Amino acid sequence: MLSVSFWDLNTSKDMRRHLPVTLCTLLTLLCSVVKPKVTEEDLLLLSGDHDVPHCFSRNLETVICYWEAEEVLTEDWAGRGDVSYGFYYAYGKESEEECDISVQTSSRTLYVCEHDEVILFNDLNVTVRDKMTNRTLRSRKLELELYVILPPPHDIKVVWEQGPERFRVTWKPPELDMSFIFKYEVQFMSTEDLHQMGDPTPAPAPTPFPTLVNSPAPKHLTIIKEVKEVLLPPLKPGLLYQVRVRTSWKWEKPSIWGPWSEAVTFTSLKSAETIKFQCFTSDLSQICCKWDEKMVDAQFLQVHYRYAQESASSWQLCKNMIHPKECPCVFSARNDSTMFVKLNARLLDGKWGLYYKKPFMLNHVVLPPAPDLLVLHLPGNKLALNWSSPMPELRKYLIYQIRFSTDNEKSWTTLQVPADVHNKEISMVSDTSYTLQIRASPSQEEVQGFWSEWSTRITTKSSSGSVWVTPVIIVSLLILLAAGFCLPCIFPLFYRQLKDKLWPPLPNLHRVLDTFLAEIEKQYQPDSILYEKRLEEAAQSSCLEILCELTLTSERQPASRDYVQLAPPSYQNKERWPNLEPLGLNQGLGANDQLPCDLTNQTYLPAGWSVG
Repeated sequence: MLSVSFWDLNTSKDMRRHLPVTLCTLLTLLCSVVKPKVTEEDLLLLSGDHDVPHCFSRNLETVICYWEAEEVLTEDWAGRGDVSYGFYYAYGKESEEECDISVQTSSRTLYVCEHDEVILFNDLNVTVRDKMTNRTLRSRKLELELYVILPPPHDIKVVWEQGPERFRVTWKPPELDMSFIFKYEVQFMSTEDLHQMGDPTPAPAPTPFPTLVNSPAPKHLTIIKEVKEVLLPPLKPGLLYQVRVRTSWKWEKPSIWGPWSEAVTFTSLKSAETIKFQCFTSDLSQICCKWDEKMVDAQFLQVHYRYAQESASSWQLCKNMIHPKECPCVFSARNDSTMFVKLNARLLDGKWGLYYKKPFMLNHVVLPPAPDLLVLHLPGNKLALNWSSPMPELRKYLIYQIRFSTDNEKSWTTLQVPADVHNKEISMVSDTSYTLQIRASPSQEEVQGFWSEWSTRITTKSSSGSVWVTPVIIVSLLILLAAGFCLPCIFPLFYRQLKDKLWPPLPNLHRVLDTFLAEIEKQYQPDSILYEKRLEEAAQSSCLEILCELTLTSERQPASRDYVQLAPPSYQNKERWPNLEPLGLNQGLGANDQLPCDLTNQTYLPAGWSVG
């Protein structure tokens, strides 16, 4: 016996009534999962195509054409919703073929036709008609090869090139048969460029930059090449960059560009000066590279080097660590090749960085050892400084600096010494302590490099200023005495002349007086023309100088006298001379009278001569 409840009947009726709605919902969900034939990216790439209908090919296997109702309906068709579209295509003068039309709804409603017949280098004629009236709504002729959306290149790599700021971008073309007629556009930008373009601030590395879909870039950031690699211009050091590439046909007529590839993020090399990264040679046979160990984590670093003759991929790891504390990386030097060095390290703050050293030749990184300074004292408070070349091979290319200090190294005076000079004299201040040092450097002309370390300090003191005075005086006196004793023996005539000039002889008074009297006697000879007998005149008084200081004894005799008694002269011709009586003293002094006690030496008394 079959029994059916009323509830079961009502349930079956409800299910049958809602079944169409459920199927439509499921179909909508399936359509949202299936990729649409025309994507938003396609619409953006074809936004410059203003002819209707729009057609393009993505893989050279199918052709897709689409349009919107608003693009094909004229004013008299406005508001009609019962339009039945028909799409027809033909290559050249061939007969038309109809394509099934599907409706795609997303941000806008599109009528899409897709067919598999692709013929390049032929005109494609497409037409949109109203099936009910067979009226042509839109038609156009196009060259399909100009509307091929080529896929972007793949396997994009950014490799550091020879130059310190240069990077090379390489890629592989799309896997299509006609890749030989492709051209590529490379776009690179840094965080600063993104800000200029109005893009949001990118997250720090290693998070990649935001994807840029067909966003315009400044012209200086875009490079169009027909090759499969490109060398980027010099980049700013230490910035985060991204690079991407897209593809297009290499036609004379403008064609559309395909989508951009995934952005590849990389960091430009940082300057070696930021971590004091330096490479040099002190023996012209090995290159030593050093850096600031206070900034770099020694456990996380790698140093690579290569020579110019080798390929860009032939970087060698620097493992030869001779004397690690002095030089953690050493490799062989070559004077016939440019050398490249890079350092990939993690700083103590946890940040990674790739640091570069600008390409260099062997004669550009010379760091000579410090010279040995020799100091010798010279007379006159002078110092003779001598040194030898620390690198004999570069003797004529090395210049020097000498510095000295006189105030406990608070300030230095530096002297420049030209190349190929290895000695110098300096004057010293008496009783002063000097500290001296020397260093060497290439002349920066044919040979370039760095200043060496300062040599070991040499301290010396100049002699006191009064020390030499006493020896000089003693030596001078000895020389004068020796000259005084030796001059009469060696040069007697010169000595007599010099003596006569310095100490003239005293005249003999007796001889002078006799000579004088003899001359007077000659004048009074009878046969002399000068003789004239004078008239007798009265006796003239004269003054007599008495030079005495008498001391009488008890017998009243003079104890001494200090004068000379003048006697009347005696003449040979007495007949012609008057008789002169002895001098008589006035004032009534007799022979036995005493001189007045008040007469002193140099007292003058009148005296007279009597002519007999």
